[in-house]
Amino acid sequence: MTPFSNKQANSLSKAGLLALADNIAVKTKDIVEFLETNGLPELTFAPNSPNLPAGPECSELYSSLKAPLEDLQHLVGGPRRFWRAFCVEGYDLAAVQVALDFGFFTVVPPQGEIALSDLASGASLDLDRTSRTVRLMITLGIFQEPKPGFISHNATSHALYKDEELRCTVHYSLDEMMKAASATADSLKASPYEADSVHCAFNKHHDIPIFDYYTKYPERGGRFAKAMAGATKSNFDWAKLQGTVVDVGGGSGLISIALARIFPDLKFVVQDRAHMLVEGEKLLGSDVGDRVSFMQQSFFEPQPFTDVAAFLMRQCTHNWCDRDVVTMFKSIVPGLEGCKPGTPFLVNDIIMPEPGTTPRLAERELRQIDMIMLVAFGAKQRTKAEFAALLNKADPRYKILSVWGEGKPLGLLEVHLEQ
Repeated sequence: MTPFSNKQANSLSKAGLLALADNIAVKTKDIVEFLETNGLPELTFAPNSPNLPAGPECSELYSSLKAPLEDLQHLVGGPRRFWRAFCVEGYDLAAVQVALDFGFFTVVPPQGEIALSDLASGASLDLDRTSRTVRLMITLGIFQEPKPGFISHNATSHALYKDEELRCTVHYSLDEMMKAASATADSLKASPYEADSVHCAFNKHHDIPIFDYYTKYPERGGRFAKAMAGATKSNFDWAKLQGTVVDVGGGSGLISIALARIFPDLKFVVQDRAHMLVEGEKLLGSDVGDRVSFMQQSFFEPQPFTDVAAFLMRQCTHNWCDRDVVTMFKSIVPGLEGCKPGTPFLVNDIIMPEPGTTPRLAERELRQIDMIMLVAFGAKQRTKAEFAALLNKADPRYKILSVWGEGKPLGLLEVHLEQ
């Protein structure tokens, strides 16, 4: 829950509580009509209850309802209640952290119920603290107690039982990342004018940069990798390309493998560190094995490939400070100089909106991700203008030709090198 600007607060006061309530009713009706029109079941708290489907239409329906709900809650509660509730949310997170570390979500069976004593035994934790932790979570809408002393899943807790990637996302966020976030102010005081993977909250708390941390603790590195799994499509017209795409910093090659299956005319070379490539070779299926290859290469070193269809740098820039991103962009120049004019360099990352140009909830989500970058890497998410400035610093011949998905969960810059 985020406080509004004075302009927003004043307009809400004039609109009145009843107007907000009417708007909430209208937006709720829109969601019900969407479910009915698409033959979808009603949303409930039962473990097997569906979610609203993914996609722009449902995202808009969700945001259009959540915003006035928050506004009404904030107005009725007032500033003092807001801050009193806000400052104890860390203890809610602590309860979920305990549940994840002690395996509550998988000890509770997917159907039926479990006695609190058996949950405590299965979690290897005493009954008193098991009970207190899970009962706080129940007040947050996580788990349920259908009869005294017995716990079962509801829709919210069951999501973490059945979805390992989601569970890993929540777990790493509440483990190493939340611990690092607690050191954010201290890290800024220690280096108020310098930011990188050494001068950041993660290194301040854990005394090791994040990439070295996951090398040192491979089981947590695996959890982080699962949390990051999944492909997001961009709006770029891949079908217009012919030849080889170099996936710079492509990790295990998930995106290249997925694109190779969709676009049979394209070949892909995935470049990254050795241990990432080993994981990629395990994922490579025989259907695209002749069109996806792997190469050990740092994106800080000059690009050896020339005469290719495109260079792709996906979700790399947000992990690095400006100085390093300039070096990354410089590394692509030799490759582009050896390609035909008009060969695209595709930078696939969040493109931050300018303040106030996108709906409040969407902007909040992006700024929360930006804060993660500050905590973990001493880095940031960037606006189109910030990308343009770094590209120009790397080489004045760089020009942004097209932009897709500005202010969306993942955007794309099509960049050309003027020759």
